[in-house]
Amino acid sequence: QTQALDQIATGCLSIYLLALKQERMTSTPPKSPVLAAKKRLSSLRSGLDMSFHSVMNLMHSHDESGTVGTSNTAVHGIIGKVGECFPGALPSHRMAKQVSKLLEKHGYNATNTLLSTSLSSDEVNRDIEDEMRQHFGNSYAIGGLCGFPFGGVVGFGNMAHHIPIGGNGLVFYGPHVGIDFDLVVGKVNRRGHNGSSECCGSASAALEYCRRVKAGELGEIGTPEDITESQQTWVCHELLPMTDRILKEDGEEAQNIQLYSSLYEAQDAMMGRILAKAGDQIREDSKIAFLGGITINTPEGNAEYFLPKKFVVMDNKGTVVDDLLEDLLAAKAIVPSRMTKKAGMQGSLGGAGHKTYG
Repeated sequence: QTQALDQIATGCLSIYLLALKQERMTSTPPKSPVLAAKKRLSSLRSGLDMSFHSVMNLMHSHDESGTVGTSNTAVHGIIGKVGECFPGALPSHRMAKQVSKLLEKHGYNATNTLLSTSLSSDEVNRDIEDEMRQHFGNSYAIGGLCGFPFGGVVGFGNMAHHIPIGGNGLVFYGPHVGIDFDLVVGKVNRRGHNGSSECCGSASAALEYCRRVKAGELGEIGTPEDITESQQTWVCHELLPMTDRILKEDGEEAQNIQLYSSLYEAQDAMMGRILAKAGDQIREDSKIAFLGGITINTPEGNAEYFLPKKFVVMDNKGTVVDDLLEDLLAAKAIVPSRMTKKAGMQGSLGGAGHKTYG
């Protein structure tokens, strides 16, 4: 009887092992977590009728082109191009100093002011941000691609609670555009590169995408389902209603100038929607100033510029207390006469011996 039981147990074990072997041969091997994540993400749409790599190609297909080195002629050419394309633009150091001076009468100072920025993520915007930080300290950032305030109402509301008690807030925002050594508007020479590249790349790619949508070459812009691709989709979404008026301009340079003016309008409107919903988070004893405009990036070693479009001080109810835009625009820089002679500008100066620019 014992021998019979042993034979039965051995037979059962053999059947189990055979079944286990067959299961291993026919079953699907466990998926790698990385591969599973890639498969999930690939099934999500960015909202754009174009792959990520195609968007990158739109942004960077013309990188590393143009003049590499600087010269006196190039420097003065950039100054002139800024004045021609963005009249009223101020050198960033002068702009920041004048902003600080104008806000003093409203009780702003370096210790009681919280600076909040909504500038593009691009590294070339850190210089102008540093100029502002010299006067107001570290900043609370709510900006993303192209300068849009992607921090939204929650980011703004959180910033409002960080304003020093009894102090004030200053929101500095807007898109940016480059001018390279060849005086091309929409490109800039970057450190460590053998030429210039798109600036702002997100903006230029968005305009080309919207042009193709208008031409029927691409599908409508949808709602992004994947957070990792959402910002560029929303840049395109905000730009689409303005595409026709941009493309009506005569020539690439004129279109680029209109592009960044339109982007500012879109961002200013978005900031207004944020303020309408989150402005009640500002304490009653605090003011909030808004400085909006277009940053003009130039090659390293040249001055950065800012074209102010709005500069107002508001109370916590959103009522404008003071409009300081004209006072800020009056802070023009002076080009010494010896520099104007080098640039061949002395014939247009009359007897003044200097020329204002930006």
